Amino acid sequence: MMRSLFSGVSALRNHQIRMDVIGNNIANVNTVGFKSSRVTFREVLNQTIKAASSPQGGRGGVNPIQIGLGMALGSIDVIHSQGSPEVTGRQTDMAIEGDGFFILSDGSRYFYTRAGLFGVDKDGSLVSTVNGMKVMGYKAVNGQVDPKGGLTSLVIPVGATIKPIATSTVKFSGNLDSRMDWEWKLLKSEFTLNSQSYSARVEKTDEFGKWTLKIVDSYGKVVLSEVVLQDGDGLAFVDPTSRGTTPTKEVKIGGVRYSLEIAEDGLTIRRVGGGGGSETKTTLPASLERPQVTQTVDVFDSLGNTHAVSFVLTKVGVNTWQWKATCNVPGFDGGEGEIVGEIVFDSTGAIESITGDPLVFTPVGADTVQIMPDFTALVQNAAEGTLVFESQDGYPQGTLVGFSVDEAGNIIGEYSNGLTEVLGQIAIAVFNNPAGLAKAGDTTFVVSANSGEPKVGQPGTGSRGKIIPGSLEMSNVDLSQEFTDMIITQRGFQANSRIITTSDEMLQELVNLKR
Repeated sequence: MMRSLFSGVSALRNHQIRMDVIGNNIANVNTVGFKSSRVTFREVLNQTIKAASSPQGGRGGVNPIQIGLGMALGSIDVIHSQGSPEVTGRQTDMAIEGDGFFILSDGSRYFYTRAGLFGVDKDGSLVSTVNGMKVMGYKAVNGQVDPKGGLTSLVIPVGATIKPIATSTVKFSGNLDSRMDWEWKLLKSEFTLNSQSYSARVEKTDEFGKWTLKIVDSYGKVVLSEVVLQDGDGLAFVDPTSRGTTPTKEVKIGGVRYSLEIAEDGLTIRRVGGGGGSETKTTLPASLERPQVTQTVDVFDSLGNTHAVSFVLTKVGVNTWQWKATCNVPGFDGGEGEIVGEIVFDSTGAIESITGDPLVFTPVGADTVQIMPDFTALVQNAAEGTLVFESQDGYPQGTLVGFSVDEAGNIIGEYSNGLTEVLGQIAIAVFNNPAGLAKAGDTTFVVSANSGEPKVGQPGTGSRGKIIPGSLEMSNVDLSQEFTDMIITQRGFQANSRIITTSDEMLQELVNLKR
């Protein structure tokens, strides 16, 4: 028999295998996470007809004379280049940007895949929708992931609850208008004393919380001019003799001594020493409007009950504001249901100091609540007041209503009370030689003797890639390359078939010699 026959047969057989691999690649051109393969050939043993000889004497050396005996399959290599990600918008679909594999488990062994077609089963487990195997990762305890805890299946307990959290801080921000001032108004100005007609008026001075009280007789002459100052929570006359303030003051009007008594709701003028008659005393009603802003905030106790706390900020001096917190809960600390503190701003509108104690109350059946308001983000400038309740750290009970996945593979639970909490983290495995992994069907791989052991860790650490949530990695099959390889393989198969037919004709001629 002719050696060319066997060479041609070996070539036909192995070109057919190459076509099988090309056909499998093209068949999986749209398979999620599929990795294409390539075929390489090698020559087989050669028959030596004459060995080589070295130079000797006057003659040179002679090369060996060998005839090849065909070809064989060299390797079928899996190409682990990354496929293009396709955005699906489905939260449980995931792709890996970079190196690594998702880890799946059937309960007895681990499988590795780039196909992130995941979903949630009836038990809440994150599983592959292709084969039902569970996705492995790290469990989170109280929102903290511990990779040292080892791999475990990931569970998303939709409908699970999270305990309420009692409020401990209420944060405010915004601007307090520095132009705001107290306003004291007389609601009645005309009055009569000792058969004499007078009128009173209040004139604002350039200083904060300070007015001039003037009494004018029927001829338009100012018979009294006294300075009135807001003093703490009330009003008082300035007493230059004692350099202090007093709510009452003795004055002379028309040569007669009168006692002036000032209050928020009115000015009382009383004749000293009496004298009888209704005209010896008169009261001019007044109103005092304090510059203040109010915010009511719902806070939470340890049972998740809400309680309304009102925060009132009142300007009491230049760059000085008093804050009060009131609550209708029994046992609220602060005497008659209020806590008082002070905020002082500097000349640039920034906070200089804040004083005041925490709000403390004990609701029925719940733990004692202790809340400290945070005013550090406030400023005081000559602009519209914009006191804003920014946040508070308490929450009622919440129910898990959804989840999302971030680039680090964290599964973040979303609760009905607005809280989020990490439920677990997807693990990623990398190998020294990913091409050495053995295919196990369903676009999965298993460890082989030449792949090396998996190096498991968190996404984005070491050489591991990041997670692309809401996306799937498409096949890395290059159709243009596959069609080119198909043509080359077809021509190789065709040429080797001609070797066989030609060898057959030569053998036929040999047989015909007997005739």
